[in-house]
Amino acid sequence: MALTRKRIGLYLMTTAVLTREWYINVLARIRINAFRIELVASSYEDLLSSAVVSVSCDAAVGNAVYMLPSFYNHDCDPNTHIVWLASADARLKALRNIEEGEELRICYIDASMDVDARQRILADGFGFECRCQRCLSGD
Repeated sequence: MALTRKRIGLYLMTTAVLTREWYINVLARIRINAFRIELVASSYEDLLSSAVVSVSCDAAVGNAVYMLPSFYNHDCDPNTHIVWLASADARLKALRNIEEGEELRICYIDASMDVDARQRILADGFGFECRCQRCLSGD
């Protein structure tokens, strides 16, 4: 194929935008905002065995970035929870009464862990130290 002026311009524009730094930034944002995709159990026995697998090893079969859920900030005592539907849609469910203007927050990790485990996982996996009320109180 002959290089036309239009193709050369498109190539130059693309290489100017798609730099190494841009690529690293995009990968970092995807990693931080991705939700794990796990296999869904079809029976009670499958549910029990999948729970054992998810605790004993990494049971994720993939990751996905969802536009709206990726905007929610973390809290170890969240006021909402994401409910995943069979259609792969996400819904937000309130866990308590939420005041007007209050930020909607979700928990990125297993909230039943102790404060040290939560802090370690959030630092290693998400790159931040949690400063929520629950962590600050040592709970």
